[in-house]
Amino acid sequence: MKTQQIILIIILAFISVTGFAQEINETTDESVGFYFQPEYSAMFLNNHIGNAVGFGLGISSKNRKWDIGIRYYGRSGPINLQDDYELVLPAGETYKGSSTITLGADHGYLGLEAAYTIILKNERLAIRIPLSFGQLGAGFYLRGEDRFTPDGERTSVWEDRLQGGSDAGFGLCSEFGAQFLYQLSSKNDHIQLMLGAAYINTYGYESFLGGNDFYNNKVRVSAGFRFSF
Repeated sequence: MKTQQIILIIILAFISVTGFAQEINETTDESVGFYFQPEYSAMFLNNHIGNAVGFGLGISSKNRKWDIGIRYYGRSGPINLQDDYELVLPAGETYKGSSTITLGADHGYLGLEAAYTIILKNERLAIRIPLSFGQLGAGFYLRGEDRFTPDGERTSVWEDRLQGGSDAGFGLCSEFGAQFLYQLSSKNDHIQLMLGAAYINTYGYESFLGGNDFYNNKVRVSAGFRFSF
C-alpha cells in the first residue's frame, strides 16, 4: 500500500472520529443513540455484478448527525447463482475429466465506519456521508457436483491446488460514499429508507483468478433501511 494512501485514510478517519466526539460534548445531554442499518447491495465488477447482504451498526450523536460503528457485508453463492467464473487448467491437467471448471466467487468485508448526516430543509430527507476502513477477504470456489472431490479430499484443498495455492486473498479496503435517507412517516423518525453508493479501493488483495484490481477502484450501490433508537 502506498504510504500517501495510508496517511490520507488515517487523517480522514481521525477527522471523522474527532468531529463525532466534539458533537457529543456540545450537547447539553451527553446521551447517545444507536442505529442499525441492514442493506442489500450490488458491486460492479469487470463484466460481473457481485450481490451482497450486510449491515451497519453503531452509536450516533443525540442530534443524529454523527455516527461511528462497524460496517459488514458478504457476497455468498445463493444470491450469485448466475455469476460464473471460468478456470482453464494448464495443458495436460484435468479435474474429474475436464480441463475447464466453472467456479463461483464470494467476498466479505468488515470495517470501522464514521459518518456525518446532513439534514435537508424537508426534515424527512437527509444525506449521510460514510467513510469506512477495514479488511476484505475474497476467493473462488468449486460448485455443484465439482465439490465432491475425486479422491475424497476436502474441497478447500482442491480449490487451493487448482488455483496455484491462491484460491482466496485478503487485503485492506476503504469505502467512501453517500446515502440518501427518507423518513417513511412524518410521525415516526426512527425508520428511514436508504439508497446509497460507495467508491471502493483495496490495498494488497490478490488471488489466482482475481488480480490486484479485481475489487479495486469499483462502485457499490445499496438499498435498505435505517433504524434509529
